[in-house]
Amino acid sequence: MDIRQLEYFLAVVEHQGVNRAAQHLQVAQASISQGIRQLERELKLSLFHRTGRNLVLNPAGQLLVEPARKVLGDLVAAQDIMRGARELQVGSVTIGTMPEMSSDAVAAWSASFTRLHPEIRIDVLEFPGARELCDEVLAGRCELGFTTFPVPTENLERIELGDQRLLLVMPPRTPPPVQPLALRRLGDVPLVVSNSALRENDLVTSMLRRESVLPLVRAQMPDRHAQMTLVLNGAVSAFLPLRMATAAHRLGAVVVETDPQIRTPFGIVHRPGSLNPAARSFAVQSHAELTRRNARIAELQAAGASLLDAALTEQSERGSDRSRTRKGPGT
Repeated sequence: MDIRQLEYFLAVVEHQGVNRAAQHLQVAQASISQGIRQLERELKLSLFHRTGRNLVLNPAGQLLVEPARKVLGDLVAAQDIMRGARELQVGSVTIGTMPEMSSDAVAAWSASFTRLHPEIRIDVLEFPGARELCDEVLAGRCELGFTTFPVPTENLERIELGDQRLLLVMPPRTPPPVQPLALRRLGDVPLVVSNSALRENDLVTSMLRRESVLPLVRAQMPDRHAQMTLVLNGAVSAFLPLRMATAAHRLGAVVVETDPQIRTPFGIVHRPGSLNPAARSFAVQSHAELTRRNARIAELQAAGASLLDAALTEQSERGSDRSRTRKGPGT
């Protein structure tokens, strides 16, 4: 018995005759008939009642239908898995980001993927905002889009990755305030904002105004890196995401948690339906990486660490794990 014989058998059953089965499979009727006869000889059973040119399933044939469908279904599933494995060796994935979910953040989160799939090409494109990003994903020019939520369309599927926390980053040698610092006390704190992170600026402004504070914006920079540079070299402060806040802390900045917290949900958007294997694997790896990171930070906080200290510890542990992996066991 071979797969082709089962395929011919099911085609005759589902299309109710040799002629229509042959048309569906685009093979000669003689091939169908020969395949069915060979299957019956190997099984030592007749599968059809033959009345003239018509074939009607007999009880033995009826018993074979579901097992045959399962065999062919398993074969198709195996072929899909192997095709996905081949594509993961030579494929690529195009990822869209926005200023609030910057390309360097995506690069940091993609480390586990690139270690597992070093042959996959990753192209990261940054767009001005959520609307432009979603348009690119809908148009198919990006398989995945990293964005804060909500998004300006209901036509994309979402993978939630967590909340992005914004912390107040103050210049080096600033006397550390009591933490958490109440937002209502920020009325006289000069701030620098990023011209590109408009959604983030709106969030900060809304949170401050809710506390009856008018933001004291003293500078505008084109991006977050320029924001952080001005903070490290000047007398202004900035609200930056946790990942950048830890980097600023290592360079001497004073990092402050606020009350209430400023946070926004973020994640991945993609077109409805299945992703290509490379994009699907990237999304899975990113979700796993961030879930593990967030769980470890939460564990450290539950043990009494501040958010900043927990994030610094998690980053240090992750760096040690990578170092041990590169060196290998026993080194």
